Amino acid sequence: MNTAGLRQFAVFAVIGVVNTGVYYGAYALLLLWLPYLAAHALAYGVGVSGSFLLNSYITLRTRPTWRGFVRYPLSGAAGLVGSGVLLHLAVSRLGMDEHLAAIAAGVLVTPLSFLVARWAITSGARRTVTEPASSE
Repeated sequence: MNTAGLRQFAVFAVIGVVNTGVYYGAYALLLLWLPYLAAHALAYGVGVSGSFLLNSYITLRTRPTWRGFVRYPLSGAAGLVGSGVLLHLAVSRLGMDEHLAAIAAGVLVTPLSFLVARWAITSGARRTVTEPASSE
């Protein structure tokens, strides 16, 4: 991966951490008025929308599109499926502790989530900021 790709991946990871806090804050606030599953669904929507916008503008420096917004949840689905497979293998085949295996699976699947998110956002989108060409 070139320098620009590494920068994008690092920013994607930071936004993921920030987004976790946004989700939890929205969830905790919504719990004051709503049942927990409704609060979760709305907070998840807030988190996905915020993550899409932040990753579009900051990580990938593109204008968000409706096409990208519709595709963006595929990165979460890829992360869920990929981490689920890795979690199962780590626990059932390697005998890892379920807590450590979940963390390891999440970390290991992050590059896949990044690639799917980048594809979802940039496929057909116009760049808003040009980055200098980097050597690979």
